[in-house]
Amino acid sequence: MTVLKSKTFNSIFSFVLLGMLLISLGSCQSKYDRTVKKEMASGKRIDSLQFNLYFGDSKKDFFAKCWELNKKGLIKQGPKNQFVAYELKGTSETSMTHLFYGIFNEEKQMVGLDMEFTYDGWSPWTEKLQSDKLLFVAMDTLKKWYPGNDFFLLENKQLNTPTYVKIDGNRQIIIHAQGDKDVKVTLEDLRHKFPALK
Repeated sequence: MTVLKSKTFNSIFSFVLLGMLLISLGSCQSKYDRTVKKEMASGKRIDSLQFNLYFGDSKKDFFAKCWELNKKGLIKQGPKNQFVAYELKGTSETSMTHLFYGIFNEEKQMVGLDMEFTYDGWSPWTEKLQSDKLLFVAMDTLKKWYPGNDFFLLENKQLNTPTYVKIDGNRQIIIHAQGDKDVKVTLEDLRHKFPALK
């Protein structure tokens, strides 16, 4: 009887210890890791992007769609022919340029977008047009284009500047200020970034 009680106690103790270990391991995961797993497990699949672009578009499709947008006067060629430029009209101070270009995998299929935001009237001495202020304006713009969850701050000591992320299903948007002028954005398909979580 004593042996049975001892085994029962040991089983309960082991179960409680395992539970505590799992909880502590779960708490070791960052908010980012938990959000990625939750969103990827949700089954929500989002392929549509701004300007009638889609995850999975070929490089040829990307150029063809941009050519059509250019012919309609909606976009123009960006600096050094490395980006597509889209003008976001505002006041003389608050007008912005939004630059974007496709990110393609080895099969030349689009798996994301590299983007930048800049105030057209930027100057080093205009405090309210600096990138740390533009960051939140750009986040609001992206939330209108890509509704869903909110941005949250990424906690990573290796990041030099405050960096925010927004994850909806398989679509991830990471944004941060770069220098005094620019805000950099990377929009990615998490099915490509984390294929094991598909």
